[in-house]
Amino acid sequence: MSMRSAVCLMLFLPAGVAYAGGQFNVQCAYSHTLPDDAIVFPGQPGRAMVHDFFGNTGADAYSTYYSLNDNKVTTCNAAADPSSYWVPQLRRASGIVVPSYQKTYYKNDQPVIPLHTIPAGLEMLAGDHRSSVPKPQINYLCRGGSYTQIAPTSCPVVTDSSGTYAQLDISVHFPDCWDGRTLVPNMASHIMNMAYRQADGKCPAAYPVKIPELQLNVAYDLGQDPDLSTAQLSMDPIFVNGTWVPQWGSLYTAHADFINTWKTDSLQYAVDNCSNANIACSNSIPTYYSKASADVWVDGGGVTHASDSTMTSDAGSVVLIKFPTPANLKDYPYTNSYLQTLAQNVTDTSAVTLDIYAASTNWDDTTHLPTAAVCNTNQRIGGIYLDNALQPRINDITRYVASQVAAGSSQMGVCIRNATGRTIQISSRDGARTPALFMK
Repeated sequence: MSMRSAVCLMLFLPAGVAYAGGQFNVQCAYSHTLPDDAIVFPGQPGRAMVHDFFGNTGADAYSTYYSLNDNKVTTCNAAADPSSYWVPQLRRASGIVVPSYQKTYYKNDQPVIPLHTIPAGLEMLAGDHRSSVPKPQINYLCRGGSYTQIAPTSCPVVTDSSGTYAQLDISVHFPDCWDGRTLVPNMASHIMNMAYRQADGKCPAAYPVKIPELQLNVAYDLGQDPDLSTAQLSMDPIFVNGTWVPQWGSLYTAHADFINTWKTDSLQYAVDNCSNANIACSNSIPTYYSKASADVWVDGGGVTHASDSTMTSDAGSVVLIKFPTPANLKDYPYTNSYLQTLAQNVTDTSAVTLDIYAASTNWDDTTHLPTAAVCNTNQRIGGIYLDNALQPRINDITRYVASQVAAGSSQMGVCIRNATGRTIQISSRDGARTPALFMK
């Protein structure tokens, strides 16, 4: 039995089943190509089929969670994700087709039970590299077409706003039920640490921990040549007369590997606030995230409200928020910093902008309540653009945060004033969603 085919003994996702649920995604450019596989042939460079790698730029046959975490250099659009993703190499008669990128959706299509986060260092396989027939966890997509389990023999050249070319996407669905104990599958014994969820969305008894389902989509730009009749994917080499000889199989041998190296609190944020909150977050996942340690609103009469679930921003009031500065800010790169709030215009449907100013931090929301005077209206640092929709919003305060980090501040304070003539409700840390510092 093939080592990879062992994963196919597990339960499969039923074809055609679709449910609404929260999700997030990450897109990773092609990184490099090696005949390595740190899961199937760990520590054996050159022993595996040729793979195309995405994400962590240091991935090779020796990769582990610890080596990948030490590197942290990624081709992904989420700096908090230095995980490694890899797939077999694609060729056709005209030559090797180098993938452009892969985009992985972390899905919760059947939200019948809450998802757990993916444990740090979890290694997963999906697909069967000896298959000669369609499999329910593998789909194919031609640009401009629809997903199918039947491998195409050509993809049409399509013209749209991005250009005129043909493209093939191969989509691999990973299992989403973990045994709760084993981070690394036992390839020698063909014992997998993962299984697919059942038709009812729950996990089998031996694999009770449900995690996000990874749907990895690899994009191959075929240019002006639509032909896939000779397309093949790499397979493990065989040893002939003292030499490893490459092998090739049909598109039905599609598969993928993954080693989770996400920054743990960033992934937890995504599972809590996207997957389990039934929100489509796209790639809006923070690298650093700091919830408010205190928040209040001071009304027009000077009364400080410290325990309301919503804070009122109107013509005479001021909202005050402070956050701890995240630790270890040099561990992962980030570019921008935002104030994240859950807010809405409760007067009408107009879209308006509130003003964000710097504030002092020598107060709290228990024994040392602030007055409106801690708001420095001479230092505007950003604005909150919103309408009557109640939804999370992130608004740029990058320059202010950078100045506070450079000054070595352990806390940062902001205040919000409203000159719009409307009343705005902002969730407090006693409400539905705590204001936060969101850095990405």
